[in-house]
Amino acid sequence: MAMGVVGREAQLGELARALNAGTFRVVELLGEPGMGKTALLTELRIAASARRSRVAAGKATEFERLPFAMFSDAFGDAWTDLLTSVDTPDGRAALYRSARSLLPGAVLVLDDVHWADEASVELIEHVLRHPPEGPAVLAMAYRPRQLPDRLATAFSALAGEEWWQRIEVGPLTPVEAAAFCGDTVPAGRREELYVASGGNPFYLDALLRLDPGDREELPDTVRAVLIGELAGLAQPVRMVAQAAAVLGEEFEAGLIGAVAQTGDVETLVALDELIARDLIRQSLVGQRFRFRHPLLRSVVYGSAGAGWRIGAHGRAARLLADRGASLAVQAIHLERSATIGDAGAVRVLVRAADQASSLAPARAAHWLREALRLLGDRAVDQPELSMRLAHTLAVAGQLGESREILHEVLGRLPAGPSDQRLEAVTTLAMVERLLGSPTGVKRLLLSELGTGKGKAALELEVAAGAMRGSQFATAVSWGERALESAVAEGEQELISTITALLALAHTFYGSTAEAAAHLDEAVRMIDRAQDRMLTGQLESILRAGWTEVFLERHDDAVRHLTRGLELARAGGRSYLLADILVGLAYTCLWTGRLVEAARHADEAFEAAVLVGSDELRTMAAGVGVAVLMWTGEPANALRAAEKAVSEMGSAAGRGPTIAAGMLAQAKLVTGDPAGARSTLLDIGGGETLPQLEFPTRAAWLRTLAHAELALGDSAAAELSVQRAEMTASVSGLNGHRGHASLARAALQLATGDPAGAVAAAAESAAAFEAAGMRLYQAQGHMFAGSVLEDRTAAMAEFGRAKALFGACGAEPLFRQAEIHQRRVGGRTRRPAANGQHSDGPTPLSDRERQIAELVAAGHTNRQIAERLFMSPKTVEAHLSRIFTKLGVKTRAAVAAAWTQGF
Repeated sequence: MAMGVVGREAQLGELARALNAGTFRVVELLGEPGMGKTALLTELRIAASARRSRVAAGKATEFERLPFAMFSDAFGDAWTDLLTSVDTPDGRAALYRSARSLLPGAVLVLDDVHWADEASVELIEHVLRHPPEGPAVLAMAYRPRQLPDRLATAFSALAGEEWWQRIEVGPLTPVEAAAFCGDTVPAGRREELYVASGGNPFYLDALLRLDPGDREELPDTVRAVLIGELAGLAQPVRMVAQAAAVLGEEFEAGLIGAVAQTGDVETLVALDELIARDLIRQSLVGQRFRFRHPLLRSVVYGSAGAGWRIGAHGRAARLLADRGASLAVQAIHLERSATIGDAGAVRVLVRAADQASSLAPARAAHWLREALRLLGDRAVDQPELSMRLAHTLAVAGQLGESREILHEVLGRLPAGPSDQRLEAVTTLAMVERLLGSPTGVKRLLLSELGTGKGKAALELEVAAGAMRGSQFATAVSWGERALESAVAEGEQELISTITALLALAHTFYGSTAEAAAHLDEAVRMIDRAQDRMLTGQLESILRAGWTEVFLERHDDAVRHLTRGLELARAGGRSYLLADILVGLAYTCLWTGRLVEAARHADEAFEAAVLVGSDELRTMAAGVGVAVLMWTGEPANALRAAEKAVSEMGSAAGRGPTIAAGMLAQAKLVTGDPAGARSTLLDIGGGETLPQLEFPTRAAWLRTLAHAELALGDSAAAELSVQRAEMTASVSGLNGHRGHASLARAALQLATGDPAGAVAAAAESAAAFEAAGMRLYQAQGHMFAGSVLEDRTAAMAEFGRAKALFGACGAEPLFRQAEIHQRRVGGRTRRPAANGQHSDGPTPLSDRERQIAELVAAGHTNRQIAERLFMSPKTVEAHLSRIFTKLGVKTRAAVAAAWTQGF
């Protein structure tokens, strides 16, 4: 039996259950070094191979931390093909999505995850957020104390999922340790070995390798035991072992001699002795070797003198460069060997960072830091390298450190106008916006304006910061100043960006006519510009696209935002991706393209996570909840909304308003109108919702009115409806008018005016149709159908709603409309003596019929009250009259009468 598997029957059983599950399973094996986690993973691989499963195994290493090393190890050529297929400067998100295609049907084993590089950590997080469909097993072994914080948080959050298994690998018991030692070891020595090893299988194995005669000098620590394994080696053999430890987790025989500075024959003889002593073992591929255990390699590496290691890494770097090794591999050795002032090493590190910046920006940032370190005092003369580091950190999502470096750069740059200072200030402003603290840099921007350099660019950043801080009047004012300066300075590229910002600022400020005028001008310039000219001014497309979303120019919004998305990916502007994708998700949502909306929202969330922006992540999560409201169970939408709000972090501006607004809607449809009203008033800043952005305020006022009606407060609802109507009047937008009209319809129905309610619902449907907002149009038809007394007209309205819901992919609402249509169509009426139709011994009113239908569907009084915007007491009174008219005493009898077509 393999070392470390003795006594692990329970853990092996857990692994077998994961293999047998037939669905996606994650298994985490956690334990301290040497507990046998790797041995258990080996048993899992053997069992999976016996079942003819596709097995992939990768391992992180302590010293190298190459980007995606584990996945490259696991998938080989398939991973290389994925990397080469991502040909854009910002292909991380695309790579992660493609990587998921490798998992279905596979058993992926990842060992020593605590040493995972940053890119691998991100990819593991992505897979856990988007588990593959179908059977697959992801098994990960790690040391809990060394696990990166990001993975520790993710693992902790998911530990309760049914597809998650946590296996703790602890010490062996004395009986298990005795079985491990075997019968040839005397009982007394077995006891000594158990006490000395603490039941750790690796330590126990190391102690067993000692000469039994040395038992009186048993080392106090197992590290001493491992070092003792090296003590008997001749100096050349010891140097070969140390050179092997320098080269990596796996190493080629042909490289060792040059690093150890030993001859070929001497090197091969040393290798034979190391193999004979079971210090190293030959790998399955070619002339490659590895240490018996990573702990052993760590001890061997540490046993070499620090000075010798520096020289060995330097020799390895030169040898690998001569052999044409990758820049990343060379960089690993250069960062451990190069000395201050080594210009060649700086060049390699910078080039390695350039290659890694798109797929592994955190590792790229590490190498840029090393390059700056090697520059020493000369780093002050190269602020562009620090600027590159700051940008790379921003792409990697390390916004706080990016901000610190930019402040340092600004502190070193001389005061007064310069291109470098202008770039540093504007980049810092962008980072502050992503951090959700745009006002933090405003004072610096204003002070730089006094230099006279880049006035338009600085004024633009002040306006952009005001936009992010929801200070829309300030954004308009500074935007107009920036436009005037850009025209005076002849900054043609800035003019389109500023004009687009003014369009969006006026939209949020409620000046629709001004917004449209600026938008038309911005679009004219954008459409005329070539891609290469727009790459540096992508925010112009972003802002124009968002303005088109809000001004109901949905086709134009999709066209421009899609173009911006392509340019942002091609140009490595990853910090813009989430904003663009949320805009696309919004316009697809409002036009009823729910599948596309869900995809864009999901991609936006991933992009926001990668860049580290809480605001953008919260915005994306909010739109995802909105999609779920149309396509899923209300309870699921509520849970998703609560999660989005609870995880807002430092988000400010539009992110919290979107997430909290969706939480209010989810509360309303799941029977908590009081919670919905409270949430809206809190985030909106009062009954007029002044803190909610103008382009969506009418929709939130409609939600507020519905909540107030459900609470029986028709007076408050009347005020909310009037405010929605005023918003629609100010904007002149059909979507606003549609929301106001649908809110008015609910109010009229609740106050006893069904004819007025039908008319308002029809007006709502027409307005939403004009706006191209098909889902809301369907809501208008659905509402009208539920109120109309004329059966033919009601069936037609339900039919229109059903067709729209079906075309949009809103399956739950499609089914609801279909049920309503069937019930109305199947209703039978008996003629009364006066020639009129009767619905039973005593006719039910329209409202009573609605309530009876909902009772038959299983709704409680509270749920009926919320759906029909009345108080539970009113529902109770109606239900009492229904009992009397039908001559029944129970809700079940009402349901039975309804199904029989009373």
